[in-house]
Amino acid sequence: MSRYNGPFGAAVPRHPDFHAGMMAQALLDTPFAQSAKPGYGPAPGPGQPSPGLPSPGKPAGRRWPVLVKLAVTVAVLGALAAGADWTGIAARLSAADPLLFAAGFAVKAMTLPFASQRWRSVGRAAGFSLTRWTAFRLQMASGFLGQILPGSVGADLLRGWFTWRLGHPAGPVMLALLVDRLMALLGVVLIGLVGLPHLAAVAPPAVAATVLAGALVLAVAMGLLLLAGRIPRDRLPIPKRLRDGALGRTVWTAVAQLRAMGGNPAAWAALGHSIGVHLATIGATILFARSVGLPVGWLDGLAIVPAAIVAAALPVSLGGWGVREGAMVAGFALLGFNADAALLVSLLIGLSIAVLSLPGGVFWLLLRNETAVPTTAQTPAQTADQTPLQTAPGGAEAFPTDFSR
Repeated sequence: MSRYNGPFGAAVPRHPDFHAGMMAQALLDTPFAQSAKPGYGPAPGPGQPSPGLPSPGKPAGRRWPVLVKLAVTVAVLGALAAGADWTGIAARLSAADPLLFAAGFAVKAMTLPFASQRWRSVGRAAGFSLTRWTAFRLQMASGFLGQILPGSVGADLLRGWFTWRLGHPAGPVMLALLVDRLMALLGVVLIGLVGLPHLAAVAPPAVAATVLAGALVLAVAMGLLLLAGRIPRDRLPIPKRLRDGALGRTVWTAVAQLRAMGGNPAAWAALGHSIGVHLATIGATILFARSVGLPVGWLDGLAIVPAAIVAAALPVSLGGWGVREGAMVAGFALLGFNADAALLVSLLIGLSIAVLSLPGGVFWLLLRNETAVPTTAQTPAQTADQTPLQTAPGGAEAFPTDFSR
């Protein structure tokens, strides 16, 4: 596994998803085949790849994570498709109520401004500021590219990448990415707890117990994290080698940052936006279900949809496809609803996400010019290290893109 200099100054292992970062950079830079930049050596000749950059057509990282996700997606969707009554599904879709169908898309569209405001709030808590319009553009562009790029490139990573390229420091941006995911998870767990009594009334005890146990584990983990942040690093009851190593220092600095953000009102505003995102998804699911003849109510949605949201967020499939459908079909089956109709509803949710992300292509094209990295003189540090260190507008440290370490 390669390494990079983390946002807190220490060398930490690089997550495999960062190997896709250069793909996002290539999509942002104009033209796609980039010209030589300071620190990358002389300008390449015609048809030659730029030194230090992945060659066109070659993956920046390993292919196996994408292949595994593809296999999971195909396997789950294939199993669901093999057992589905597609004639009945087509009949339900052709007889769908157009008003409820359109209302489902409209409610699902509300997740976009909620998600963009969540990113704006966590950014403010992390120390950088975005306007509402900029946050919305970042959300739309990253959502669009997250739909069309390989599974190893998530919309979250792309949103952080775009934000950095607008001139915001890498450290706070990466911290905001972590808090954004934590708030999204906390929001769906809180909603799941609201629907837990209804789930317990209709599902086997083991199902409700699993949901409750997951919520308790999350609560305990967050509590321990906040408490641990109060302990000086040199007093941690762990081996000195781990405590004083580069990774230990980096992790503990991040824990202290997270604990500090726990008292920031902007971070808790992000939790409210997360709840808004999830409630809009639940509302859209209910409307899609009713449009195809399933009498799904709010208690049903609160009990079942949170589990599907969590399943779709797991990095085990492409865009959540397959696992979202499996969770939705299993959940509605517990409530006694038709499995084929549940599959149709889940597919409509996935398709609505894809359709709503399409306008993000326009925002991406506009952001490409705004986020172009200017040419700057090579610094002595770059010359000594022989490692390309790009500088974002305003001098912010670049997101790690050196894959040779």
